[in-house]
Amino acid sequence: MLNNAVQPGSTASGRRGERAFELDALRGLALFLMVLHHLAFDLRYLFAKDVFAFQECWWFNHLLRPVFLLVFLVVSGICCSFSRSNTRRGLLLLAVAALVTVLSLVAAVWFALPLAILFNMLHVLALGTLFYAALTWRERRTGRESPAVDVFLLLAASVVIYLFGLLPAWADSGSYWLLPFGLPPVYGIDMADYLPLIPWVGFFMIGAVIGRRIYSGCTSAFPNAPSWVITLTRPLTLAGRNSLLIYVLHQPVLLGILFALRFIGLI
Repeated sequence: MLNNAVQPGSTASGRRGERAFELDALRGLALFLMVLHHLAFDLRYLFAKDVFAFQECWWFNHLLRPVFLLVFLVVSGICCSFSRSNTRRGLLLLAVAALVTVLSLVAAVWFALPLAILFNMLHVLALGTLFYAALTWRERRTGRESPAVDVFLLLAASVVIYLFGLLPAWADSGSYWLLPFGLPPVYGIDMADYLPLIPWVGFFMIGAVIGRRIYSGCTSAFPNAPSWVITLTRPLTLAGRNSLLIYVLHQPVLLGILFALRFIGLI
Protein backbone atom coordinates (compact mmCIF):
# COMPACT_ATOMS: atom_id res chain seq x y z
CA MET A 1 0.00 0.00 0.00
CA LEU A 2 1.13 3.57 -0.61
CA ASN A 3 3.54 2.02 -3.07
CA ASN A 4 5.61 0.54 -0.24
CA ALA A 5 6.14 -2.66 -2.18
CA VAL A 6 6.69 -3.78 -5.71
CA GLN A 7 3.62 -3.43 -7.84
CA PRO A 8 1.17 -6.32 -7.53
CA GLY A 9 2.14 -8.65 -10.30
CA SER A 10 5.89 -8.09 -10.02
CA THR A 11 7.79 -10.94 -8.52
CA ALA A 12 10.56 -10.31 -6.03
CA SER A 13 13.15 -11.15 -8.66
CA GLY A 14 11.72 -8.60 -11.06
CA ARG A 15 9.80 -10.95 -13.35
CA ARG A 16 6.38 -9.72 -14.47
CA GLY A 17 3.36 -11.84 -13.81
CA GLU A 18 -0.32 -11.22 -14.31
CA ARG A 19 -0.98 -8.07 -12.33
CA ALA A 20 -2.99 -8.50 -9.13
CA PHE A 21 -5.58 -5.93 -10.19
CA GLU A 22 -7.77 -6.72 -7.18
CA LEU A 23 -5.12 -5.38 -4.81
CA ASP A 24 -4.76 -2.14 -6.75
CA ALA A 25 -8.56 -1.81 -6.83
CA LEU A 26 -8.95 -2.46 -3.11
CA ARG A 27 -6.31 0.04 -2.08
CA GLY A 28 -7.74 2.53 -4.58
CA LEU A 29 -11.19 2.10 -3.03
CA ALA A 30 -9.82 2.46 0.50
CA LEU A 31 -7.89 5.54 -0.58
CA PHE A 32 -11.02 7.07 -2.15
CA LEU A 33 -12.99 6.53 1.06
CA MET A 34 -10.15 8.04 3.08
CA VAL A 35 -10.10 11.14 0.88
CA LEU A 36 -13.86 11.51 1.38
CA HIS A 37 -13.35 11.16 5.13
CA HIS A 38 -10.69 13.89 5.15
CA LEU A 39 -12.93 16.14 3.05
CA ALA A 40 -15.76 15.67 5.56
CA PHE A 41 -13.30 16.27 8.43
CA ASP A 42 -12.15 19.55 6.90
CA LEU A 43 -15.69 20.76 6.29
CA ARG A 44 -16.78 19.85 9.81
CA TYR A 45 -13.84 20.96 11.95
CA LEU A 46 -12.18 23.67 9.86
CA PHE A 47 -15.23 25.18 8.16
CA ALA A 48 -17.85 24.41 10.86
CA LYS A 49 -20.34 22.68 8.57
CA ASP A 50 -22.72 20.86 10.92
CA VAL A 51 -24.04 18.59 8.17
CA PHE A 52 -20.80 16.62 8.52
CA ALA A 53 -21.25 16.03 12.26
CA PHE A 54 -21.95 12.35 11.49
CA GLN A 55 -18.22 11.80 12.02
CA GLU A 56 -18.90 12.04 15.75
CA CYS A 57 -21.42 9.19 15.61
CA TRP A 58 -20.64 5.74 16.98
CA TRP A 59 -21.38 3.97 13.69
CA PHE A 60 -18.82 6.08 11.83
CA ASN A 61 -15.98 5.87 14.36
CA HIS A 62 -16.45 2.24 15.34
CA LEU A 63 -17.85 0.62 12.18
CA LEU A 64 -17.28 2.52 8.92
CA ARG A 65 -13.88 4.13 9.47
CA PRO A 66 -12.23 0.99 10.90
CA VAL A 67 -13.36 -1.03 7.87
CA PHE A 68 -11.57 1.06 5.27
CA LEU A 69 -8.53 1.44 7.51
CA LEU A 70 -8.41 -2.34 7.89
CA VAL A 71 -8.66 -2.85 4.11
CA PHE A 72 -5.94 -0.24 3.56
CA LEU A 73 -3.55 -1.93 5.98
CA VAL A 74 -4.21 -5.55 5.02
CA VAL A 75 -3.60 -4.78 1.34
CA SER A 76 -0.46 -2.88 2.35
CA GLY A 77 0.81 -5.95 4.15
CA ILE A 78 0.04 -8.16 1.15
CA CYS A 79 1.97 -5.85 -1.18
CA CYS A 80 4.85 -5.64 1.29
CA SER A 81 5.30 -9.41 1.05
CA PHE A 82 5.98 -9.06 -2.70
CA SER A 83 9.05 -6.88 -2.29
CA ARG A 84 12.75 -7.56 -1.76
CA SER A 85 13.49 -3.88 -1.10
CA ASN A 86 11.35 -3.28 1.97
CA THR A 87 14.18 -1.67 3.93
CA ARG A 88 14.62 1.05 1.33
CA ARG A 89 10.88 1.51 0.91
CA GLY A 90 10.29 1.57 4.65
CA LEU A 91 12.96 4.25 5.13
CA LEU A 92 11.44 6.28 2.28
CA LEU A 93 8.01 6.08 3.91
CA LEU A 94 9.51 7.05 7.26
CA ALA A 95 11.17 10.09 5.70
CA VAL A 96 7.90 11.13 4.04
CA ALA A 97 6.02 10.60 7.32
CA ALA A 98 8.55 12.77 9.18
CA LEU A 99 8.24 15.50 6.55
CA VAL A 100 4.43 15.41 6.82
CA THR A 101 4.71 15.73 10.61
CA VAL A 102 7.03 18.74 10.40
CA LEU A 103 4.95 20.53 7.75
CA SER A 104 1.69 19.84 9.60
CA LEU A 105 3.14 21.24 12.85
CA VAL A 106 4.22 24.39 11.02
CA ALA A 107 0.74 24.71 9.48
CA ALA A 108 -0.94 24.09 12.84
CA VAL A 109 1.07 26.88 14.50
CA TRP A 110 0.87 29.27 11.56
CA PHE A 111 -2.88 28.96 10.98
CA ALA A 112 -3.88 28.07 14.57
CA LEU A 113 -5.82 25.05 13.30
CA PRO A 114 -5.95 21.40 14.51
CA LEU A 115 -3.75 20.18 11.66
CA ALA A 116 -0.86 18.59 13.59
CA ILE A 117 -0.13 15.07 12.33
CA LEU A 118 2.11 13.41 14.90
CA PHE A 119 1.45 9.78 14.01
CA ASN A 120 -0.77 8.53 11.21
CA MET A 121 -1.10 5.91 8.49
CA LEU A 122 2.26 6.77 6.93
CA HIS A 123 4.07 6.16 10.22
CA VAL A 124 2.28 2.84 10.76
CA LEU A 125 3.12 1.66 7.24
CA ALA A 126 6.75 2.78 7.50
CA LEU A 127 7.38 0.96 10.79
CA GLY A 128 5.38 -2.09 9.68
CA THR A 129 7.43 -2.32 6.48
CA LEU A 130 10.73 -1.97 8.36
CA PHE A 131 9.63 -4.60 10.88
CA TYR A 132 8.80 -7.01 8.05
CA ALA A 133 12.14 -6.26 6.37
CA ALA A 134 14.02 -7.09 9.57
CA LEU A 135 11.98 -10.25 10.12
CA THR A 136 12.62 -11.58 6.62
CA TRP A 137 16.31 -10.61 6.42
CA ARG A 138 17.51 -14.21 6.59
CA GLU A 139 14.95 -15.31 3.99
CA ARG A 140 16.31 -12.76 1.55
CA ARG A 141 19.86 -14.02 2.08
CA THR A 142 18.99 -17.70 1.63
CA GLY A 143 16.24 -17.26 -0.98
CA ARG A 144 13.95 -19.63 0.96
CA GLU A 145 10.77 -18.77 2.85
CA SER A 146 10.46 -19.94 6.44
CA PRO A 147 7.07 -20.93 7.93
CA ALA A 148 8.42 -19.63 11.24
CA VAL A 149 8.09 -16.09 9.87
CA ASP A 150 4.37 -16.64 9.25
CA VAL A 151 3.91 -17.97 12.78
CA PHE A 152 5.80 -15.05 14.30
CA LEU A 153 3.81 -12.51 12.26
CA LEU A 154 0.50 -14.03 13.36
CA LEU A 155 1.62 -14.17 17.00
CA ALA A 156 2.82 -10.57 16.88
CA ALA A 157 -0.44 -9.47 15.24
CA SER A 158 -2.45 -11.30 17.90
CA VAL A 159 -0.51 -9.62 20.73
CA VAL A 160 -0.83 -6.15 19.20
CA ILE A 161 -4.58 -6.50 18.62
CA TYR A 162 -5.05 -7.96 22.11
CA LEU A 163 -3.20 -5.02 23.68
CA PHE A 164 -5.74 -2.67 22.11
CA GLY A 165 -8.32 -3.93 24.58
CA LEU A 166 -6.03 -2.98 27.48
CA LEU A 167 -5.36 0.60 26.38
CA PRO A 168 -8.34 2.19 28.19
CA ALA A 169 -6.96 0.98 31.53
CA TRP A 170 -3.67 2.78 30.83
CA ALA A 171 -5.15 5.98 29.38
CA ASP A 172 -4.02 8.14 32.33
CA SER A 173 -0.42 7.09 31.68
CA GLY A 174 -0.36 8.59 28.19
CA SER A 175 2.53 10.74 26.99
CA TYR A 176 4.11 11.87 23.75
CA TRP A 177 6.59 8.98 24.08
CA LEU A 178 3.70 6.49 24.22
CA LEU A 179 1.64 8.26 21.55
CA PRO A 180 2.76 5.86 18.76
CA PHE A 181 1.35 2.96 20.78
CA GLY A 182 -2.12 4.45 21.32
CA LEU A 183 -1.52 6.32 24.58
CA PRO A 184 -1.37 10.05 23.74
CA PRO A 185 -1.00 12.62 26.53
CA VAL A 186 -4.27 13.47 28.24
CA TYR A 187 -3.75 17.21 27.76
CA GLY A 188 -1.74 17.23 24.55
CA ILE A 189 -2.13 19.33 21.43
CA ASP A 190 -5.02 18.69 19.07
CA MET A 191 -4.05 16.09 16.47
CA ALA A 192 -5.37 15.33 13.00
CA ASP A 193 -5.47 11.93 11.33
CA TYR A 194 -4.10 10.12 14.41
CA LEU A 195 -3.52 6.40 13.90
CA PRO A 196 -1.38 4.45 16.42
CA LEU A 197 0.51 1.20 15.98
CA ILE A 198 -1.85 -0.59 18.37
CA PRO A 199 -3.92 -2.26 16.97
CA TRP A 200 -3.42 -1.18 13.36
CA VAL A 201 0.04 -2.55 12.62
CA GLY A 202 -1.39 -5.96 13.56
CA PHE A 203 -3.60 -5.90 10.47
CA PHE A 204 -0.58 -5.01 8.35
CA MET A 205 1.13 -8.16 9.67
CA ILE A 206 -1.94 -10.26 8.89
CA GLY A 207 -1.86 -8.89 5.35
CA ALA A 208 1.79 -9.89 5.03
CA VAL A 209 0.90 -13.48 5.93
CA ILE A 210 -1.96 -13.46 3.40
CA GLY A 211 0.47 -12.22 0.77
CA ARG A 212 2.99 -14.94 1.59
CA ARG A 213 0.39 -17.72 1.42
CA ILE A 214 -2.32 -16.69 -1.06
CA TYR A 215 -0.17 -14.43 -3.25
CA SER A 216 3.04 -16.43 -3.01
CA GLY A 217 3.39 -16.27 -6.81
CA CYS A 218 3.01 -12.47 -6.74
CA THR A 219 0.19 -12.67 -9.29
CA SER A 220 -3.57 -12.15 -9.27
CA ALA A 221 -5.72 -14.56 -7.29
CA PHE A 222 -8.32 -14.10 -10.06
CA PRO A 223 -6.42 -14.71 -13.32
CA ASN A 224 -9.64 -15.48 -15.21
CA ALA A 225 -11.56 -12.38 -14.12
CA PRO A 226 -13.92 -11.11 -16.88
CA SER A 227 -12.64 -8.18 -18.91
CA TRP A 228 -15.61 -6.05 -17.82
CA VAL A 229 -14.47 -6.37 -14.20
CA ILE A 230 -11.00 -5.14 -15.17
CA THR A 231 -12.54 -2.22 -17.07
CA LEU A 232 -14.96 -1.33 -14.27
CA THR A 233 -12.23 -1.25 -11.64
CA ARG A 234 -9.70 0.62 -13.79
CA PRO A 235 -10.15 4.04 -12.09
CA LEU A 236 -9.60 2.41 -8.71
CA THR A 237 -6.58 0.43 -9.89
CA LEU A 238 -5.05 3.61 -11.31
CA ALA A 239 -5.50 5.34 -7.95
CA GLY A 240 -4.12 2.30 -6.16
CA ARG A 241 -0.95 2.32 -8.26
CA ASN A 242 -0.30 5.95 -7.30
CA SER A 243 -1.42 5.72 -3.69
CA LEU A 244 1.59 7.37 -2.04
CA LEU A 245 1.39 10.44 -4.25
CA ILE A 246 -2.37 10.75 -3.73
CA TYR A 247 -2.14 10.18 0.02
CA VAL A 248 0.52 12.85 0.52
CA LEU A 249 -1.01 15.48 -1.78
CA HIS A 250 -4.76 15.06 -1.35
CA GLN A 251 -5.10 17.05 1.88
CA PRO A 252 -3.19 20.16 0.70
CA VAL A 253 -5.22 20.05 -2.53
CA LEU A 254 -8.51 19.71 -0.62
CA LEU A 255 -7.63 22.57 1.72
CA GLY A 256 -6.57 24.77 -1.18
CA ILE A 257 -9.87 24.16 -2.97
CA LEU A 258 -11.97 24.66 0.18
CA PHE A 259 -10.25 27.91 1.19
CA ALA A 260 -10.62 29.17 -2.38
CA LEU A 261 -14.34 28.35 -2.30
CA ARG A 262 -14.70 30.18 1.00
CA PHE A 263 -12.81 33.18 -0.38
CA ILE A 264 -15.31 33.55 -3.22
CA GLY A 265 -18.23 32.97 -0.87
CA LEU A 266 -19.41 29.53 -1.96
CA ILE A 267 -18.92 27.87 1.44
